Amino acid sequence: MTNSTEKIPVTILTGFLGAGKTTLLNNIVKKYSNKRFAVIENEFGEVGIDGGLIVGNIANMYELSNGCICCNLSDGLTQTLNNLLSSKYQFDNLLIETTGIADPAGVIDSFVGYEEFRQKFIIDSVICLADAQTYEDSAMEEPEVHRQLAVADIILLNKIEDVTPEYGEHIKKLIKTVNPTAKLFCVSHADISKVDIIDTFAYTATNIEKLVTDFTNATPLKFDMMDINNDVSFAKNPAKNNSFRHSIVSEGFTINGCLDEQKFVYWIQGVLQYNSANVFRIKGILSIAGKPKRLIFQSVRNFFLVEDGEEWLPNEQQFTKLVFIGKKLDRKAIQGYLESFVVK
Repeated sequence: MTNSTEKIPVTILTGFLGAGKTTLLNNIVKKYSNKRFAVIENEFGEVGIDGGLIVGNIANMYELSNGCICCNLSDGLTQTLNNLLSSKYQFDNLLIETTGIADPAGVIDSFVGYEEFRQKFIIDSVICLADAQTYEDSAMEEPEVHRQLAVADIILLNKIEDVTPEYGEHIKKLIKTVNPTAKLFCVSHADISKVDIIDTFAYTATNIEKLVTDFTNATPLKFDMMDINNDVSFAKNPAKNNSFRHSIVSEGFTINGCLDEQKFVYWIQGVLQYNSANVFRIKGILSIAGKPKRLIFQSVRNFFLVEDGEEWLPNEQQFTKLVFIGKKLDRKAIQGYLESFVVK
């Protein structure tokens, strides 16, 4: 395992079948050649990373000539992580490539919901690769495509060279309706030579605070889905039907004043426990009565994390800002609950 006392950054790669995840993984390893990566692949052995000759192996763990360690998930993620940490191998970054049909929230849970892994690892970012050519068809047929996009911090629209510029803009608009808070880049052949995707630390309190502030201060993104659906004259290969639909929305809330901690925690635990199928991601800044600092909140599926942010300034108007990404979100009800938690 690594000798460093610092937490090991984790990058999670997701994307539907055929989007180019393994090519992306190889490009990451090549670009950041100064890193000692450990790579966990769900589809281990089918394509694999470009590492040349295997120079050693221990129980489903392979050290490659490029310095990377490659593992598979035959024993499950928890056991694989424990095997890595207890092994002789040295690594300072962890890359996890999920299967094309996986909901990455399950992988994220392991690093958010388990104290032993929170002490060892820190999530750097979740990167979703989308195929510009097949995104619309895949998104209509497979709900996992939307879930993958919804929890991502960085979205790479791949194979952009294979569609017209107009159709590329069309797809970007559709993606932004699913996750307007993620950074979106267009790439060809999963080329990230001009995109920084390692050491972005999108999950840190500082980045979450900036993202939430920018989102709630901006004019919300609005798209007329009917117009988008009907305007296919520019498409390279127009769909046979124009029934593209999704029910995912992003809702931002700003509440002035300080919240009652007990009431908020009780409520949010219930939301995540009983509505995890509909609430994909929450990010926010909390003002809690009696706390001198902003609290940075984020959740994926059932679990949530709260970290200390900056101290509130004297005489500063304290506030809570939260961004919900999910489906069937009742804006009026959420707003009402949050306002009811304000300490008078």
